Amino acid sequence: MNRSTKGAIAAAAAAALLLGGAGSLAYWSDSDAVDGDTFTAGSLSLTALNDCDEWNLDTDEPGGQPFVPGTDRLVPGDVVTKLCTFTVDAVGTHLRATVEAVPGTDSGDLLTSGPLTIGSSLEIAATPVTEITEDNDGDTLTVAVTVTFDSASGNTSQTDSAVLDDIDIDTTQDHN
Repeated sequence: MNRSTKGAIAAAAAAALLLGGAGSLAYWSDSDAVDGDTFTAGSLSLTALNDCDEWNLDTDEPGGQPFVPGTDRLVPGDVVTKLCTFTVDAVGTHLRATVEAVPGTDSGDLLTSGPLTIGSSLEIAATPVTEITEDNDGDTLTVAVTVTFDSASGNTSQTDSAVLDDIDIDTTQDHN
């Protein structure tokens, strides 16, 4: 073997010894853990507080009285109201949800010819609402459904009828 080859072999052996042999080289290192945790989902629902069966005639006037659709008859100027109450379940950090009354498919001559209108309002603590948050958890949501017979309705509306389908109270979580 020539001298330069022997020198190269010697240098390679020395480097292997300095590195700890067999190619293992230790660098400084450390590790630590990121703690896991438990995550639980909130909730959003409405629970009916009353059976929501009763309609009342002219509740804004003294002497408002129960009204039985299908038996009692409307006259122009009548306003019939149904009040329904719900407990709000709104649990979740920064929960926000829309709440609205969604009418069904109403039908009948009193609706198509125009003298009868259907309306609704939603309130918590006598304040109109379209949105609920976790601050409303446990509050009472009052829904008023009104049927108004136009006082200017003419003779052509006599004996006409209308069918009011269910009105759904929808809550939809909104994460903006």
